Amino acid sequence: MKEQIFEAIKSAAAPRTARQLSEALEAPLEQVEQVLAELTREGRVAATRKGGYAIPEVIGLTAARVSFQRNGTPMAHPLSGAPAMTLTMSGAERCMPDDLVMVRPLGDHCLLTDLLKRAKDTFAAYVRIERKAPKGSPNRRAEARTLATAVPCDLRIPYDVVLTGDLSFVKNDQIALLKIEKYPVQNRPIYASVLRVLGNENSLLALMKAAAEDHGFATERPEAVEMEAAAMPETVLPEDLAGREDLRGLLTFTIDGATAKDFDDAVSIRRMERGWELGVHIADVSHYVRPGTAIDEDALLRGTSLYLPGYTVPMLPECLSNNLCSLMPDVDRLALSLLMTVENGRVVDHRLYKSVIHSHARLTYEAVNRMFEGGDTDIPAEVREALFDMRALSHQLRSRRQARGAIDFEIDEPEFVLDDQGRPVEILCQPRGEGERIIEDFMLAANETVAALARTTELPFVYRVHESPDSDRLFALESLLESLDLYTHIGPEPHPGVLQGILEQVKDHPARDVIRTTLLRALKRARYDDKPLGHFAMALKDYCHFTSPIRRYPDLIVHRMLKLLVDGRQAEAERLSGRMGELASECSTREYSAVTAERQADSIMMAAWISGQAGRKFDGTISSVTGWGFYVTLPNRVEGLVHIAQLDDYYEFDKERSRLVGSATGTVFKLGDRVRVRLERANIPLGEINFELLPPRAEPTAPETDEA
Repeated sequence: MKEQIFEAIKSAAAPRTARQLSEALEAPLEQVEQVLAELTREGRVAATRKGGYAIPEVIGLTAARVSFQRNGTPMAHPLSGAPAMTLTMSGAERCMPDDLVMVRPLGDHCLLTDLLKRAKDTFAAYVRIERKAPKGSPNRRAEARTLATAVPCDLRIPYDVVLTGDLSFVKNDQIALLKIEKYPVQNRPIYASVLRVLGNENSLLALMKAAAEDHGFATERPEAVEMEAAAMPETVLPEDLAGREDLRGLLTFTIDGATAKDFDDAVSIRRMERGWELGVHIADVSHYVRPGTAIDEDALLRGTSLYLPGYTVPMLPECLSNNLCSLMPDVDRLALSLLMTVENGRVVDHRLYKSVIHSHARLTYEAVNRMFEGGDTDIPAEVREALFDMRALSHQLRSRRQARGAIDFEIDEPEFVLDDQGRPVEILCQPRGEGERIIEDFMLAANETVAALARTTELPFVYRVHESPDSDRLFALESLLESLDLYTHIGPEPHPGVLQGILEQVKDHPARDVIRTTLLRALKRARYDDKPLGHFAMALKDYCHFTSPIRRYPDLIVHRMLKLLVDGRQAEAERLSGRMGELASECSTREYSAVTAERQADSIMMAAWISGQAGRKFDGTISSVTGWGFYVTLPNRVEGLVHIAQLDDYYEFDKERSRLVGSATGTVFKLGDRVRVRLERANIPLGEINFELLPPRAEPTAPETDEA
């Protein structure tokens, strides 16, 4: 009904009232009004002054999310993906970060017309408790009063905070989770009470918890979720095996990182007459997490697991993620198994089963890579033989992917090595080995196969989509390449193979990492959608997320729909089709929140790693240029700012070419330049690092021992 009403409004030539919609759709007026209220809160429709409803853009409005710049300027980001606009809040109501609003665009700025939905009612903050007495009081101690305020950990919150309620359990300078009692109005502060203490001000763990909470990832679960989790069985029950393919005799195993605890994918391989049978076996989370349960509702709110340095917030309770749904070795586990027949790197046939499997080994990437390099390993002989077959098949799949022009960024993510107190002692950027590539190649093949199955059967579904990049961002990439004397014509609508060709061209260039990052920024952000719009970067028509239902809610949705298909219950699946668009949008939002939280946490840990090294010298690369200076990235991905005020000239910012040009000296600082810097300061809570620019080395030498 919801999608029917939305489509009726969307296709109408003029705004339609609730009564008109009720009569046209032959639906109860009360039900229509309820749906219209939901659509309005979601920003999908807007109410007119005369009581009609229309698509917002038809009546000059736009639904948007709110953000704040560091200087406190509010911005509105249209849900349509259009450029952000400066937001003017003319009324008394004040927005918070991530609030859903309706605005009236006026060029590059907009007016707030309605606050549709608050994004949060809690946030983390530093508690500030002072005892003050009125000036001139003869008895200052007796009349002293407590003034309790807080400073938000989230710099996106630009308002003062006054604490109310019981403060007996919280101390000054602690980090606490606050509950908003009154939102800000005009020049008045936020009034909030303290829910619980997250930790001390100098605790990195407390800062990780604050980052999670501020982006909507609760660090504690509701009581109803804990009760359901406690009632879960500890092992697979005999009655769970009914209607499942018994694949326990098939040699299967997992390959994950050394510290992984949730194993949601296992693999198998068998030689065929003309190729291989590749098995990708994914934990059947949907068997245990049913729609409408407290665990399911909590998982949807989270949308994804959150992985911060030294701290994980799992999407599901640990009894599921680390036990019952984890494909641990030597125990029976329920799975959704995809068996693909692969010839010359192409999937020519497949079978999808509800299954029970029995993993024969838990392997790590490190052990697998060591085996391929000829090092010592305790991997069983039969598993070693399967791994060599898997490597051969992986190469075929990858060659086919490269032939169609898929983009491979090869950007090494930082990995933090922490001590017993949770402080970073080292930051590593390890390249992917054969073990990582095997699993990546197999999971990509499974995701593509499943998405194609959903599209051809017209199954209501959540796809992973990645649309073509914007032409203006591609022009900026061309300008960067030109500034580096790399003349390449990209064009407004390039094939992904053109961009992959650029990456191949610059693989040995000193500014390689900057070019890769700039190319990545030129692309649109991948998201979820209920329509198969294709995946630009992978040069694929069909793609979805199928392989990680323990840690991603979209994968759980995909599993539910596939099981309805396998069971022949497509009529039931059709009844759920109206929810797919809404679920896809919500999952995209939660994923973005997770990425933002993880970036914030990484910045904090990088500042913590470098904070004790004041005066140390580093060699780095200019990775970003702005009007206030340029950012320098070290080989271990640590990034810091060289502020323009520290430079020896008046510099003008050339935005088109991403460079700073000295007015008197003509000195140019641009993307990809190698520079030498000294650490000036690091602010751990803010995750900010400031560098001082040093003169270049007199002549090339080997890296100093004190450098990263």
